[in-house]
Amino acid sequence: MGITNKQKLYTLILLCLGYFIDFYDLTIMSVSYTDIIKDQFGIIDITSIQQTYLIISSFQTIGIFIGAITFGIIGDKFGRAYAIKYSILLYSITTIAAIFTHNLPLFIALRTLTYVGLATEFSTSAVLIVEMFSSKNAARGSAILYSFGVLGGISAIFIGFLSWKAMFVFGGVGGFIIFLGRNFIQEPDLIIATAIPKKSLISLITNKQNIKNLCKLTLIILPYFATITTMFILPNYIIKNMSIGHATKLLLVGFFIGNIASSLISSLFFRHKKLFLYLSLALFISFSLIFNYISEQYIIWYFIGIGLIGGGYPLILTQLTAQHFDIAVRNTATNALFAFGRASSIGFNALIGIWIAQPTTFLNYSKILFIITFIVAIICIIQIKDVK
Repeated sequence: MGITNKQKLYTLILLCLGYFIDFYDLTIMSVSYTDIIKDQFGIIDITSIQQTYLIISSFQTIGIFIGAITFGIIGDKFGRAYAIKYSILLYSITTIAAIFTHNLPLFIALRTLTYVGLATEFSTSAVLIVEMFSSKNAARGSAILYSFGVLGGISAIFIGFLSWKAMFVFGGVGGFIIFLGRNFIQEPDLIIATAIPKKSLISLITNKQNIKNLCKLTLIILPYFATITTMFILPNYIIKNMSIGHATKLLLVGFFIGNIASSLISSLFFRHKKLFLYLSLALFISFSLIFNYISEQYIIWYFIGIGLIGGGYPLILTQLTAQHFDIAVRNTATNALFAFGRASSIGFNALIGIWIAQPTTFLNYSKILFIITFIVAIICIIQIKDVK
C-alpha cells in the first residue's frame, strides 16, 4: 500500500511549516542583528556591528555547508523524512540556548550549529515534493513551500517589534513542535520501493557527469546568493532621512513580496524551466546595477523587484537538480548545490567586509561582481539540459 493523498497533504503541510521556521530564522538575524549585537556583546559602532554581523553570517554559512552535506547523505542513506526530522530538533535546541549567552564566540558556535540543523530544510523538502507528486503538482507544491517560507520571514519582522529574544523563543519552540509532528511523516513510494546504495557520496563525486552538472548548477545559483548577501548594504546608498533599522524592515517586506510573486509565477514554468531562469536573470542584472539611483521613497518598490530573483529562481534550480541526479545521490546533490551556494556567501561576505569601509569601493566593485555572476550563470544555463 503506497502513501495516500491524505498522507501526502500531511507531509506537505509539515514540510511547509519547517521551511516557515527556516526562513523565519534567516530573517531573525537580518531584522534584529543590530539589537542582538548591542544587547548581548556591547558593540555600538555601526560599522563594527555590520562587520560582526558578517562574521556571524559567515559562520552560519559554514554551518549550512556542514549540515547540507551531512543531512544530504543521511537523507539518501536513511530516508528524506529521517533527515528533516532530526535536523529541526538540532535547530530548536541551539536556538533556545543562544538566548542565554553573552559570549560572542559561544554565540557564534551555537548559531553555527543552528544552521547545521536548518541546512537541509529547503533542499530535502523540495526533493520529497518532487518524489511524491507529478511534475505539475511538484511545481505547485514547491511554490507553496517557498511561500510558507516567506510568510515565516514576514512573521519574524512583526515578532521582531516585540524583542529579538521573543523571536528566538518562537523559533525554538515552533521547531520542537514540528519535530514531534514529523514522527508521522512517511517516505515517498519511490524511496520505499528502492534499495538505496550506501555509497551515494562516492557515486556523486566519482561520476564525471554528476560533477559537471553539480558545478554548472552551482554557478547558476551564484546570482541568487550574491543578491541575498549584498542586499542589506544597498540601503546605505538609498536612504537619506530614514533610519537603517526602518530601511531594513522595508527591504525585507519588499523582498518577501517579490519572493512570493516569483515563486507562484515559477509554478507556471514547470515545462520551461530555463526560460524562467533567463527572465529572472534579466531582472537580476537590471535591478542590481541601479541601486544608487533609487530614491528613498521608492525603496520598498525597488526591493520588490530585487525579490523577484529570490523566490522562483532557487525553486526552479532545485527541481532541475532533483531531475538531473539518480535517486541514490539526489538528496545529497540537491543539498550540496545549496551548500556550495552558501559557501560562496563566505567569499561575498569577505569582499563586502572590505568594500564597505569605503562607500565608493562597494558601489563600483559590487556592480562588477553582479555582472560577472550574471555572465557565468547565463553560460551555464545554456549548457544545462531543461528536463521536462
